[in-house]
Amino acid sequence: MPLLRKLIQAKIQPGEAFTVYHTSPTLSSLCKPVVLWTQQDVCKWLKKHCPHNYLTYVEAFSHHAITGRALLRLNGEKLERMGIVQESLRQEVLQQVLQLQVREEVRNLQLLSRASFGNLS
Repeated sequence: MPLLRKLIQAKIQPGEAFTVYHTSPTLSSLCKPVVLWTQQDVCKWLKKHCPHNYLTYVEAFSHHAITGRALLRLNGEKLERMGIVQESLRQEVLQQVLQLQVREEVRNLQLLSRASFGNLS
């Protein structure tokens, strides 16, 4: 089990880490936790992070109803089963997903830190 998951379970009640997010109207809907992303949010993310092959990806992702939760669980085999057969295209998506996973881990650590400091007051 990743360290972050252990820390979250030890310090934050189930679901808390995913219910607090920035709601400023000036920021896009992608400021919400990835696990809460809709298929439309995933398509917006694809357009921004994989623009060169966006149409290929969005067709496969829409056909397979990929939400944020599913996006974070993608791997090469799943992408291939979704019809993305070209290795370089799968690698492009997986690299972007990995970066997204890292950003989410950092975000969760920040939420955990805020929650921990809040408990000290």
